[in-house]
Amino acid sequence: MAKMTAEELKALPTNPNTSSAIAGKDVLLYIDKGTNTAANWLLIGGQRNSPIKYAADTIDASHKTSDGWGETLAGPKSWSIDFSGLLIEDDAALQILEYAFRNSLDVHVKLAYPDKTYQEGWASITEFDKDFAHDGVATVNITLSGKGAISEITEEAKTTG
Repeated sequence: MAKMTAEELKALPTNPNTSSAIAGKDVLLYIDKGTNTAANWLLIGGQRNSPIKYAADTIDASHKTSDGWGETLAGPKSWSIDFSGLLIEDDAALQILEYAFRNSLDVHVKLAYPDKTYQEGWASITEFDKDFAHDGVATVNITLSGKGAISEITEEAKTTG
């Protein structure tokens, strides 16, 4: 049996179905270390998980003529990211996050998706936990609670030149 040439290997059929799930490992959380005039995104090191949660307060809209059933409306909305990761020595992003927590500063964050889209928003750091287990790696857990809306999923700006 003869080996295939490089050209033959490049000509192998490809799956025409291009829809696929997103691998969580490919969605990354960044923090802005820039100035007030321009964002400068810094990857947060040691990432393991960074789920984003959307919520809405419940407003009771029950009344006497709702046949004894409760009715609710969605109230003010909120979002949060519960980041967990490894505690990486000399990680500038973790240093910024801890400084912001200690000094009650808001942070500008971005979730970047593998297709070059992203979401960004401002958040308060409402929890900052370090765990130093005797039988495992040191970890950090940080809750970023949104201040205002997080952006819709937006396409990365193309640079020209």
